[in-house]
Amino acid sequence: MLQSILQRYLARATHSALTSRRLWKLAGAGAALAVGATTAGAAIVATVPDVVQMVSNDVTLDQTESDVQIIAFNERGNGLNCFALTKDVHTDQGMIPKSTLVKSHFIHGDPVTTLLLEGRVRFDTPIIGVISTSALLDASDGQLGRPGTTYPPAGSEPNRGLEAGQADNYQVVGGGFVIAVRMEVPLDSFSDQIRVVTACDQPGGGQPD
Repeated sequence: MLQSILQRYLARATHSALTSRRLWKLAGAGAALAVGATTAGAAIVATVPDVVQMVSNDVTLDQTESDVQIIAFNERGNGLNCFALTKDVHTDQGMIPKSTLVKSHFIHGDPVTTLLLEGRVRFDTPIIGVISTSALLDASDGQLGRPGTTYPPAGSEPNRGLEAGQADNYQVVGGGFVIAVRMEVPLDSFSDQIRVVTACDQPGGGQPD
């Protein structure tokens, strides 16, 4: 089941049709990613240009603010310790079934005033699902969220995901290992958030995180 999801997902990435929103094209998409803060076994291996790797202990509105950067961090299942799903996870691309070994990661933009930034994040294993709607983020916080990080209570931030009427968008590139994101937040309004689920690097023997 997992293999079929991944195959469908990467095929859709090849045809630039991962979401129903308008896809956008990064200038110089073939350029090498600049390496950010990395450690041995880290799931995020590089970020560029407006995305920085930085853990936040609070991603509720107005708690991790910046007009000049988007932050990205690993949530669950880092390194070799893949996380076994305790229930099905619904993503923009479909359902990832219970017991699948995965890793989860978070991308967060919350401006002081306004935001219009773009960047890319490279992972060490292929992306198998992206969560970009407020409802799906709310539904997956409990299972995929990073222990010790405070997430918005369900329903409290109805615009925490990407909005179709703005420049918000994402695209999977780099053979399925890279997510390119664009986030736009109007003056003094809300945040933009995406959760990325990646495959386990030891499909037959990862340990629960």
